[in-house]
Amino acid sequence: MTATARPQQKPSRENHYVPEWYQRGFRVDGTDAWFLDISPPRLRPDGTPILVAPRPRPPKACFWEKDLYVTRFGEQFNDQVETVLFQDIDDFGAAAVRAFVGGGPIAVHEEYRAMLAYLGAQTLRTPKGLDWIRSRYPSLSQIELLVEMQHLRHMFGTLWAESVHEIVSAENASVKFLLTDHPVTTFNAALPLDAPQLVYPEDAPVTWNGTQTLFVLDQNHLLILTHVPYAKNSGALDPTAKRTNARFFGNTLLRTDALIRARHLDADGVTAINSWLKARARRYIAAGKPEWLYPEREQSVDPARLSELLRPPRQDLWRFGGETHIGYKDGTFGYRDAYGRTSREHEFVTKALPATTPTPSDPCPCGRGDTFARCCQPLPAWQRPPWDVWSVRERNEGFLRAIYGVLEIKDEGAWDRIQRELSDDQVARLHRISQGLWPSDTDLTALLPRPGDGRLRAVYMGPSDVRSAGKSFISLVPLFDQIWVMDPFMAARNLRPEYSPVTTPGPHKQQLLKNVMFWLMLEPLIRTGKVVVFPDPGDISPEFQHAMREMAKERTANWHPKPQDYVEFRGLAEEDTKRSLLQLPDDALRPIFKRATPDKSDAFIQQVIDHMRREAEHDPFALLQVLPDATLLNQTFALRSVNLEVAVFIAQSLGAVIVTNVRALWEHLHLHTRAAAAIGKAPSTNAGVPMKGAMNPLDSLEVAGSPAAEEARSALRDLLTAVGTRQDTTTALTSMGNRLAALMEEERVLHNPNATLTLAVTASMPASGFETPTAQRLVVGFGRGEPPVFLGLALFCKPDFGETEGGED
Repeated sequence: MTATARPQQKPSRENHYVPEWYQRGFRVDGTDAWFLDISPPRLRPDGTPILVAPRPRPPKACFWEKDLYVTRFGEQFNDQVETVLFQDIDDFGAAAVRAFVGGGPIAVHEEYRAMLAYLGAQTLRTPKGLDWIRSRYPSLSQIELLVEMQHLRHMFGTLWAESVHEIVSAENASVKFLLTDHPVTTFNAALPLDAPQLVYPEDAPVTWNGTQTLFVLDQNHLLILTHVPYAKNSGALDPTAKRTNARFFGNTLLRTDALIRARHLDADGVTAINSWLKARARRYIAAGKPEWLYPEREQSVDPARLSELLRPPRQDLWRFGGETHIGYKDGTFGYRDAYGRTSREHEFVTKALPATTPTPSDPCPCGRGDTFARCCQPLPAWQRPPWDVWSVRERNEGFLRAIYGVLEIKDEGAWDRIQRELSDDQVARLHRISQGLWPSDTDLTALLPRPGDGRLRAVYMGPSDVRSAGKSFISLVPLFDQIWVMDPFMAARNLRPEYSPVTTPGPHKQQLLKNVMFWLMLEPLIRTGKVVVFPDPGDISPEFQHAMREMAKERTANWHPKPQDYVEFRGLAEEDTKRSLLQLPDDALRPIFKRATPDKSDAFIQQVIDHMRREAEHDPFALLQVLPDATLLNQTFALRSVNLEVAVFIAQSLGAVIVTNVRALWEHLHLHTRAAAAIGKAPSTNAGVPMKGAMNPLDSLEVAGSPAAEEARSALRDLLTAVGTRQDTTTALTSMGNRLAALMEEERVLHNPNATLTLAVTASMPASGFETPTAQRLVVGFGRGEPPVFLGLALFCKPDFGETEGGED
């Protein structure tokens, strides 16, 4: 008997974005639901509309679209998103919906996580949800779209978990809930139907105080998710302002026994909700009876009435919010406040709200250093930075005060004393303050200025090191209104105790000297607002850190750096090693030098050691503390740097130009973004416009205030505008080159005229920009949740103009 080959099953190309099992929950007496196309009617030749009548249709024939999830390779079709991913999602989603409809406490408890996961997937799997994803990326292929959908489908779960959960019933009503082609939708009473925030494919932002999420479980049950503060005291909150600690990704806790299910709506209430559901549908709706498909005939959308109708009953809110303290078996403990924060660190940077509305000439309450009229007054509530926490500028200035206070810097001779007497306690205190200024619940993008405010900003993509800062970004200060650089201080919360500068500060002394000098060197630029120091976003959010590292690992998996890519970093590391050796006593140093130079006498070696110690007296980065025992030598060094993913994330949030002097990062910016599609490789970095720059901060600041610098910034603004509007850049690029070349030609008195260098400034403007789906995912998941900003300009600023680097371009 011979075996017969099983015929290969054809790929599924009719992709249901509302699953058939879910549609069956809207049948009446087992009959098919009535299906209606609500798209604008087609017109007859005479101009009269062709009215579409509802008709009963089985679930298999409703809410599907051809090749919605299918990927194609030539003539080969792949349907695994439908048959594997969504098959699994639908399996646990169906069980979760049944449990929530049934109401059994044990079943609800077991299916809570599944329900939130299903809600996220159902939100983004519809045509409207996929279009929403597309709107957040400059361009996506079909494969990239489906990849991003899978990465983003859990993004709303944290906010939903921290909400008030209520199920209202239509079992006693003569009208039942509608089924739409976008079953998970949102409502905010402050947004009328014609609000810009509701233009397709938008919905009311889930992060806003007053936004409620609606999901019809079946024709008789509606799940409503409401932010706890708004449910408890809606009158005290701006419904369009962002909820405290609103975040898309993060761990949280919820009570599965707190689900409210006491309310039964009448027909008027159900009809009012149906009017909103229909208004938010894309094209199709369905209902158990045809007359239910036209709720607008009975009631138009009334946001005020809906607000009252959807708000959970006050007497049942006592289970939500408050503080939660957790004890674990190993004796450790955890904590959550009403907003999901895991500590009270945020209180360190909290400030009181103004008692009255500021006048236009008052300092803006956000703390960015401008007047209210020029800063927050023109902005709606949802675009304003928070007023109740310190701004980035206030945190920068606060940390400078902390440095002066903790290290007792009062005179010019203080630094020599610090090098000799720096204590473990001072190291730990400064790191605690640095960490406290950036609590783990910080909403970094809310603190960042928005694009389009007229400021010309740059993000420096490279290392934050005091020894290279002069030539890497200080010399570029005259070209921009602001340059954003990363803080070299690490957050101790993310380190194991044995490596933490808070619990084990000794090994971090030498690094602290460099970090503090970095801040002190930038002080005049920080206080004038020309340089802004921001934290590593991964230090604030472990979820960001994990996502960013996975992206970076994937990007560099097959990357083999060339020797010239890390020659400067190797030199910095060698300097640190030499300085750390000076902490050894003479008895430990002599054998080291003897092994290196066995032909030299002991007296000569001692002279070398004495000379090195004298030289160290003039080295501001040297720790002048000799250890009593060589075995105690243990210094930790960290070179913080903005990588490609972080640079794109911050630049997108600011609408900034990316600048770098690191060749490897410049190449990755072109080879791992959309730029690669246009040019295929990083452009040559040996050609560029010459520019003379000052490495001394005071000199660079003086140059920045000159008319020549303003003309250079104006030319750079014109170039950025031409790039953003897709205009010809030839004239703007020529003008910028002329302005850069003339920037420092005029005579001026500099504080340190010898601390200058010549740069070759190369502008790159690929037509497709520097977007990348992976880095853009960070913007979507950890940013403001708004459409992307086009990143079309980057500058490579190579020191020592005229020299040629080795290796291939």
